[in-house]
Amino acid sequence: MRTRATAAAVGSILLWCASGVCFTSGARLMGPMAYLTLMTATGVLTVAGLQFLRRRPLGDLVRLPFRVIAAGFWGVAFYTVILALAFGMAKGRAIGQVNLLNYLWPVWIVLLSIFLIREKTRLFPAIAGIILGFAGIVVARGATDLLSLPDDPLPLALALLGGFLWACYSVLLRRWRIPEEQGGTAFHFTVCAAMAAVVAAFRGEWQNLPPVGAEALFWVLFGGIGPVGLAYHWWEIGVKQGNVPMISTLAYFIPIGSTLLISLLFREAMGPGLIPGAVLIAAGAWLAGRSASA
Repeated sequence: MRTRATAAAVGSILLWCASGVCFTSGARLMGPMAYLTLMTATGVLTVAGLQFLRRRPLGDLVRLPFRVIAAGFWGVAFYTVILALAFGMAKGRAIGQVNLLNYLWPVWIVLLSIFLIREKTRLFPAIAGIILGFAGIVVARGATDLLSLPDDPLPLALALLGGFLWACYSVLLRRWRIPEEQGGTAFHFTVCAAMAAVVAAFRGEWQNLPPVGAEALFWVLFGGIGPVGLAYHWWEIGVKQGNVPMISTLAYFIPIGSTLLISLLFREAMGPGLIPGAVLIAAGAWLAGRSASA
């Protein structure tokens, strides 16, 4: 049972590595908000189906503490909308940088935990992890572009804000000691789908939506069933029944795995500092995560 639960968590990590690829591919085929609407709607249906198969009441998916609903609006629904927009708007090498800016969230978690959670923190690994994380962004940006403004700073700013919002949500759930099954994934992604649909209408994506072909359908189903649906389900199983220290360590692979996938599928995103930057961010996240005193 423990081995299967650990394998489930590893599966969720691998699926989350593909999130950036899903957002970018879906945006290019359908528009970022139209794709996000269909992707998250598919994810909600997947979560509901899993709840039914587990013989648990569907109403439990929406019976949430009000503070979780409020925090999840910003930390899940709004976060996902602006992250999908960031990937959809990013061009060329900015795709990889958007991805890495989002994955600064473990560093933000350490910073926020110092102020919001009353736990002792070892300052040296915390500070070293934070420095490594931001150093990874500098390396990924590259020495030649470091002192110059990006052509379009908006997607980079959205990704940075998104990572911060997700970290706020994660820290608040921890502070409030909310059980994993009350995190509100289905509810918040339903809100996300509704928000994305409205933004898509405002941007004219529905009016200009091309015919949904096999490739677009693949990314809708894969993104919805995988990173949105199964990944959160498997993660809950893993953290409850699996080898948590191993799972936590493997989770730091996500920035590297997602960067490798983006580099393979979108060669224009590949820069000389992208992979080293991802490694530094992953190392910083790992080190920062070890800052909590036993």
